[in-house]
Amino acid sequence: MLDRFKSEGFTLIDCLIAVTMLAIVAGFAAPDLQAMHHSKEGRLTLRKIADAVHLARSSAIQTGHMVTLCPSADGRTCGGAWHNGMMVFEDKDNDHKMGDTDELLSHFQFPGLSGSLHWRAFQNRQYLQITPQGFTRYQNGNFTWCPSRDSKVTARQMIINRAGRVRYASDSDGDGLRENSQGEPIRCPG
Repeated sequence: MLDRFKSEGFTLIDCLIAVTMLAIVAGFAAPDLQAMHHSKEGRLTLRKIADAVHLARSSAIQTGHMVTLCPSADGRTCGGAWHNGMMVFEDKDNDHKMGDTDELLSHFQFPGLSGSLHWRAFQNRQYLQITPQGFTRYQNGNFTWCPSRDSKVTARQMIINRAGRVRYASDSDGDGLRENSQGEPIRCPG
């Protein structure tokens, strides 16, 4: 007769213990999830830039005109920070500025980007030009993506050689840090 009143369920204390345990486990997992998010964000950002470089290179070869990549938030003028956006345009007068005779090929944006993007090149110019032969205009260099918080582990870099070809920095010595073209760990500016 007493079995009829026996409850089959969880008490409030059982639920509180389960929620507390879940919170503790989530607290340990959160940094790893954030690092994974930063790593993916950096990888996707650099792939988008590689697409822009490939577009510039193929367009320069096809049209026989110089093609310029520059930072641009609005897709009309060069300037600002690379992580706010960039444009690729056929630069018919070779002045690395979007003019009346130039043709916009594409405007790339990075919505919601939590890190920053930096271009560092020979001759320290804040644009990249591709010649009609498909070469950079003496501007081999690299794009470095840095996470919003200082983390050398999730920093990524895309290296562009004189021939306009791209490659990604990798961890060649197994220490968990990607190395630049000189074999040194990637460093974020600033």
